[in-house]
Amino acid sequence: MKANNRTIQNLETDLFRRSISQFALTIFCFALFIFGVKAQNGEAIFKQNCGVCHRVGGGRMVGPDLMGVTTKRSEAWLMKWVKGSQALIQSGDADAKAISVEFNGLIMPDQTISDADIKAVFAFITSNSAPATASVDTVKKKVIPDASLTATPEMVQQGENIFLGSQALANGGPACISCHNIDYKGLIPGGLLAKDLTTAYSRLGGDAGISGILGAPPFPAMTQAYRDKPISEKEITSVIAFLNKVDKDKPNQQASTMNPLLYGGICGLSVLILLILLIWNQRKKHTVKKNIYNRQLKSI
Repeated sequence: MKANNRTIQNLETDLFRRSISQFALTIFCFALFIFGVKAQNGEAIFKQNCGVCHRVGGGRMVGPDLMGVTTKRSEAWLMKWVKGSQALIQSGDADAKAISVEFNGLIMPDQTISDADIKAVFAFITSNSAPATASVDTVKKKVIPDASLTATPEMVQQGENIFLGSQALANGGPACISCHNIDYKGLIPGGLLAKDLTTAYSRLGGDAGISGILGAPPFPAMTQAYRDKPISEKEITSVIAFLNKVDKDKPNQQASTMNPLLYGGICGLSVLILLILLIWNQRKKHTVKKNIYNRQLKSI
């Protein structure tokens, strides 16, 4: 009887242990599944919202390479940066200010996606970050070719025409000069609504950075301007070739002494004001002609 009881107890113990093992394995697999789904979703969110300016491995573009960033900064700090980089800089945070200086004050647009989506992006970055020993050599192997190696004079000229607006974009988007200026010999000054592009090629990460920005504009005004009027790949290549030439041709980077757009606007405003004054001077100043009114007074 005692032997039977022990056998039953042993069976119950084995069953209990198996149940615990199966439960632990289920939890482990579920955790791996959740993490995998989260990282997968993070990849899609990263490509849609971050991939224009950042890589995870492969070197810097418009913004820094994000490989290993989740181990260098706390999640709380990264969350603040993603949701409001300018607010973090203005708060006096030393790391945020250093990043701003390193990237020449280029503003990272605040991301309006949910905290869960941001954390999914962090998970994707973590899962795709190489170990600390992985090297700078790996990054160096992925250098994008310099535009000067492939650009032809025709491409450079086409890029200049596109910038100035003398060649319309195929899909009808606005010319670059309407918002941007380039200080270069022979070019008329452009708009002041956005960043100066004289040194944009080196400042924004060369071919890869500029191609990313023009292909999927990350800035609100630019996004709106080209929402239904995307710039074609061929047009982007030509603009890159032109910006590369301007950036490297230091001797001809010179500010114009006269801004025709500014002076043209002043002259146009002056002519308009003069025309208004002339018309105003010819206005009817009385309800009836004054001479008739005076004659009536004399006849009384």
